[in-house]
Amino acid sequence: MFLKPYKLKSNAPLKGSDVKLIKQRLEKSFSNLSDEKFQILIPQKSCISILKLITYNDFQTNVYCVNKLPMFFETEDNVLAPTLYAVWLVPDLLPYFTTFPQVLPKLSNGADLMLPGVIKQGVGMNMYGRYKKGQLVAVNLTSNKAAVGIGFLTRSSDDLYMCGGQGSAVKMLHIFGDKLWGHEPSLTQQIPNLKPSDLTNDDFPELGANTKRKEKPQEQSSKEMNVETESDSNTQNSNMNVSQIMNLKLECNNSEVDANNTDDEKSTLLTAEQILKNAFLAALKNHGKTLQLPLLTSNFFRLYVVPEAEQNIDIKKTKYKKLSNFLNEMIDQGFIVVREETKGVDKITFIDLEHPELVNFVTDFKKLANSTQEEQNQPLFHSELKEMYVVTDVTAPFFTKLNYKRGEGIPVAQVKKIVREYVNKQNLTVSDPITKSFSLDDTLQRICECTEANLNRICMEIINKMEHSYQMCSLKDISSNKPLIQMSLATRSGNKKVTLVSNLECYGIILPEFIKLCKQGAAASTTIIKLPNQKREQLQIQGNQVRFVYTLLTETYKVPAKCILGLELAKDGKKYKKK
Repeated sequence: MFLKPYKLKSNAPLKGSDVKLIKQRLEKSFSNLSDEKFQILIPQKSCISILKLITYNDFQTNVYCVNKLPMFFETEDNVLAPTLYAVWLVPDLLPYFTTFPQVLPKLSNGADLMLPGVIKQGVGMNMYGRYKKGQLVAVNLTSNKAAVGIGFLTRSSDDLYMCGGQGSAVKMLHIFGDKLWGHEPSLTQQIPNLKPSDLTNDDFPELGANTKRKEKPQEQSSKEMNVETESDSNTQNSNMNVSQIMNLKLECNNSEVDANNTDDEKSTLLTAEQILKNAFLAALKNHGKTLQLPLLTSNFFRLYVVPEAEQNIDIKKTKYKKLSNFLNEMIDQGFIVVREETKGVDKITFIDLEHPELVNFVTDFKKLANSTQEEQNQPLFHSELKEMYVVTDVTAPFFTKLNYKRGEGIPVAQVKKIVREYVNKQNLTVSDPITKSFSLDDTLQRICECTEANLNRICMEIINKMEHSYQMCSLKDISSNKPLIQMSLATRSGNKKVTLVSNLECYGIILPEFIKLCKQGAAASTTIIKLPNQKREQLQIQGNQVRFVYTLLTETYKVPAKCILGLELAKDGKKYKKK
């Protein structure tokens, strides 16, 4: 609803009588909203204003702000829905549907929360709670109990249970990172880090494994007491002695230990070859549709297969000894087609995504659960945004010829590759060998508004006519060829030094929040400078603040030190007395 920019029609303060009407509407919508919670959401003597907005699909809505921070907005059904800021203040305002962290990037691109990605809340008919169709719900992650999105149920809980685990579950209205969340850049907040306490690794069993729930210590003790009472009664009825009862308990315990040992043995039976093949199938399953072919076999193994492996892969310790031998076996089984362009240079040219073994292969959700403990210790903003360019109506005729859809996001580096591929595919001839300009076809002429242009100009014209956007992604999805954060010093009027910082947004750092930290920590004036002919922005901090910026990036934002340049310009921090 707010993923794309909206138009602000008006912004006006509310009267006291209007605030009472809002409170009445909230009390009807949320039965658990007490006076104390209402005071948390709308404190006394706070500035309350109403924003009349027109979204990208021409829908007019009202947004109620408290001290310039959006708290509630009206849906198409004229229902007051809380924003993320309101749910963060009062977490029990809405019921929650939980999903995996890997689903968040898809929700941020406009997708609804599908039923296969929802963690079940119970068993039987209570598997998805007891809610009606249209119920407002919040969406959180297995790694964080705080809400990351607001939406409504597309079907009732009974319909969700009866649909066989397929279809849409939650229609997303408001998501972390959208335009409503960033309405007031100086007040934007990150997702609170609320570690889950009710989810364990046992909630994500392996497919085909015994789904019997492990008993808690209290339950075990109570069951042992029941066994003792039953055994005592049995001794009275059947004259069993104490030693026989103890022997029965020992046999039961030994059988449980043996069962656990057999399960552990089964989990350790995976050989190095099976681990390698599972990683290969997972790479094809998760990335096969997005791979840009032809692709070097070495890059495919390094960038896609290795990250999917449950353990470190050492091909020399397998029966294959070499990567080429393993790929030859995968070729024989019909998964891929490899072509040797030059001697020693092999590229994957085709992937059979309809292969029966690949279709039936299911990624390991237990591995996902085991990684939850590591993910919840990482700040979400460390891996939240990726710079993208969206295919617009003007550029759609060009991209559709290469199987890209209207509205699809493409990284800027990928756009250049697409242009080169298009030029080669259309056999465009070079009209000027000096400037290396090509004679453009009708599609490129309409975009570039000229008949001849070189590759750089074609790329610039296409990028300028695309919509600049960002995509939520995890650490795994961020490309390794991101530009490094560059720190430099410059001199302004009055021979005053300033610190310039570039490429912060490439690492998911929100500039208004970073500026606030710089002003508080360094006590220095900080501003944003827009560079000419560039989409990105540069940060200017008064004085030599290289050391402070470096410490802030590495300790607070957890940016690797190897991704930051310019530390040699920092002051050594020592003061020397003049002789």
